[in-house]
Amino acid sequence: MSFEVEDKFGDAIFARITESGYRQKLQDHSHQVAEYAKMFGSKCGIGEIMSIAGYLHDFGKASQEWQEYLLRNNPQEKLPHSIFGAKHAYDKTVSFQSVAETIGNIIASHHGQLHDSLAPDGTTPLNDRMSEQSSFSASYCNKLTVDIETLKNEFMSVINAAQSDDKAFFLSMLTKLAFSCLVDADRLDAYLVESGDIYTPITPDWEAFICTLEKNLADNYTNNRESEMTKLRQTISADCKNAAFRPTGIYKLAAPTGSGKTLSSMRFALEHAKKHGLERIIYVIPYLSILSQTAKQIRQALATDENTVLEHHSNFLPDDEDNYKLHTDRWDAPIILTTQVQLLESIFSAKGSDLRKFHNMARSVIIFDEAQSIPIKCVHLFNGAMNFINRVGKSTVLLCTATQPPFDCVCRKINFSEEAALTQYLKAPKRCQIKNALVNSGYTYSDLAEFVMGKHQNSTLVILNTKAAAKALYEELENAGMPVLHLSTNMCSAHRDAVIDKLRRRLKEKEPVLCISTQLIEAGVDISLECVIRDIAGLDSIYQAAGRCNRHGEYKTVKDVYVVNIKDENLSKLPDIKIGAKITQRLAGDNNGNLDNADINEYYRQYFYQRRNLMDYDTKDRSTTIYDLLSVNKKGRGAYTERKDKEGVQPPMLTQAIKSAADEFYVIEKGRTDVIVPYENSAELLRRFTELENLKEKRRLLKEIGKYTVSLYDFQLKILDDNHALDRINYGGLTVLARGFYNEKIGVDIDGSHEFSCI
Repeated sequence: MSFEVEDKFGDAIFARITESGYRQKLQDHSHQVAEYAKMFGSKCGIGEIMSIAGYLHDFGKASQEWQEYLLRNNPQEKLPHSIFGAKHAYDKTVSFQSVAETIGNIIASHHGQLHDSLAPDGTTPLNDRMSEQSSFSASYCNKLTVDIETLKNEFMSVINAAQSDDKAFFLSMLTKLAFSCLVDADRLDAYLVESGDIYTPITPDWEAFICTLEKNLADNYTNNRESEMTKLRQTISADCKNAAFRPTGIYKLAAPTGSGKTLSSMRFALEHAKKHGLERIIYVIPYLSILSQTAKQIRQALATDENTVLEHHSNFLPDDEDNYKLHTDRWDAPIILTTQVQLLESIFSAKGSDLRKFHNMARSVIIFDEAQSIPIKCVHLFNGAMNFINRVGKSTVLLCTATQPPFDCVCRKINFSEEAALTQYLKAPKRCQIKNALVNSGYTYSDLAEFVMGKHQNSTLVILNTKAAAKALYEELENAGMPVLHLSTNMCSAHRDAVIDKLRRRLKEKEPVLCISTQLIEAGVDISLECVIRDIAGLDSIYQAAGRCNRHGEYKTVKDVYVVNIKDENLSKLPDIKIGAKITQRLAGDNNGNLDNADINEYYRQYFYQRRNLMDYDTKDRSTTIYDLLSVNKKGRGAYTERKDKEGVQPPMLTQAIKSAADEFYVIEKGRTDVIVPYENSAELLRRFTELENLKEKRRLLKEIGKYTVSLYDFQLKILDDNHALDRINYGGLTVLARGFYNEKIGVDIDGSHEFSCI
């Protein structure tokens, strides 16, 4: 440790009393949390900062008042203690104010969420709390000494790891990282005391995984060696293995759809983790619809289980819920598969429960599948976070996609490694051709149904931009007597999975199949059809849709992908698609209508330029951006200078508004409500839920019920409420949809069949 202390924790001073009655001494808890926090922080060069924060985080529990509160054991009573440790740590480190403010913030917040140092309205929430009058006396730590130079060196080493444009942003990331280390150390020690377990960090056997994967890859290539696609996959996979010996950095894998990016990127990650002694592999996927499929593929390739390849998403149902919660809270498994939403909303949260896992993103390989799906509003935040995780966390980041966005050609660039490409982009054998089927006025749904029937042979996939369009075309085709499947997010996930399974079965058995879907199916879902028809959108989406056509070259000849347009299509709520579609049309016009060889790089150049002012992520009132709040915070600084109550008072050294930024951040738009729909055995699960009294069992059952929910907007809820189609009373606070308003083919039917009985 970087400090000396005369311990005067008395035997009667306790940190907690467990359910079994065991009393953990405050001395023991403080030492253990300091050790864990130092261990976690040392990976990123802040071990001494974390040692002090860990030791002092529960300083406030040493007061007589808090000890009496602990012994009273009244669940209704709450007595704060964090602020006293925050003040004490601040006082001991104030000669380097940036460290003092960082430690003060993480200790004051460790049972909740981080404070703004400087709020957008010019107030100083952290300083205000630290300045609150409070009485406290404790008889220990009176000889605490701090090596300020060591703390200063650690702090500055993190900031100096940033390029000049990232330095202010790195300050907020550093606070989040330190907070993560402290929260995890504190909660881990509490868990171990309660459970009686001993902490043993997981040490992956990368060599064993490599051997298993190599054998499976060799067997697969031997069985399919005549295929042109197999030769392409083998080349890309070999390039990824060879690239694994490069230094840690930020890399990209640009490879055609269907070229085996999942196992090629895993081959790179395993070899790279072994070479550099990294602790885990984190595989990030944009869509829930493909996460379980990918996890299953990786487990089979590595011949391992769910504990080693951990899925962290809302649809996963673990056998041991407590064990699952511990590992998903911490992200300490060797290989983790999670969603893009989960990862980004963890990093840009201010809550301890979300940020706890952040430090375990260090010393890792983080793979982003379908990286083109990063929302445009998040681009600069994403780039800054990945630069921090690479530079400070010593992690390697790999962006995988067939259509690589130019994240290094924006205002706030991602810092790709010098030799960033793992493989030279190799064109796949010609499997499909993109045909321009646009018409001047757009297709009516009747016209489009006729077009689809004219192009349909044995297997056809139609991908449309909106749920309304998918429903309208589906109904046209069904009324025409076509056997047709439907997919959209108006269907619960269990329903969608059942349709995708039916689609796969029909394809496998070479039965006729026609599927109408929204874009949920166009990226990552491993299916291959004879014909694909895509409503006009961004060129990247069209290329992704084309990846579902003759994916493995199994149809022997080149197949067709048609791009169509719908008459009077309303894309007002889908600006990404609307703008992308206009650029695609412009590129087609510049190329004599030809889309088959349209330049994806030129598409991205125009698209990113047109949307460049959105990449800092505007706040709701558009008065500032989340990137600004997490970096220089111009708005907060300006407001501070104008406040009468701050005249003559120096602002804090750190001016980031971490909590305000977190309150504004979301990947998927908020304002929707999960409604439980009548599908399969949801009624039986609801009945059991209402009868259960055990809270733990109810939580588990609620997670199982989750696969029978659909997220609806307020305007949809109003229509359903007006039709008396929602039950908000009889199911313990859950919102349940009436039977007549869920269609077995299309999902939620707002108009319904006017059968008002609920489940």
